[in-house]
Amino acid sequence: MCETQVISRHIGRIGRRSFDRRMRMASPLYVEKRGDLTRLLNDVDKLSELLHDEFQSITEEDYRLFSPELKIVIGTLKALRRESMIHRELKAYNERMRQQIVDLEELDHDIKVFRVDAPKNKELQASMASVGEIDFSYLFK
Repeated sequence: MCETQVISRHIGRIGRRSFDRRMRMASPLYVEKRGDLTRLLNDVDKLSELLHDEFQSITEEDYRLFSPELKIVIGTLKALRRESMIHRELKAYNERMRQQIVDLEELDHDIKVFRVDAPKNKELQASMASVGEIDFSYLFK
């Protein structure tokens, strides 16, 4: 079992900052709050790192626990990016947010496919076992 509590804590830390507060950070009246936006994006980076590090130990149970919150974080980042694209003062953050969104979506997809669905797929398991039995050593001679 992976560090589900640690992952959930990171997601929760990001989630506790309400959607409304994050949207206010992107508005022109709160441009001086760029430090808050930077801290938020740093927390998202830490979450991505943690998910990468724990990928091999994540179980279906773990995924079921943090998946809904992860989807909320991704959706909120997308909304924040859309809002920040309007304000040229925050354009420096757009590429970073885009990359974080892509990374989190890819991680979410990979966890779902490779850690949750793949172990249940008997045909895939049989194919992988067959591939494991093939001797590829003659290719390197």
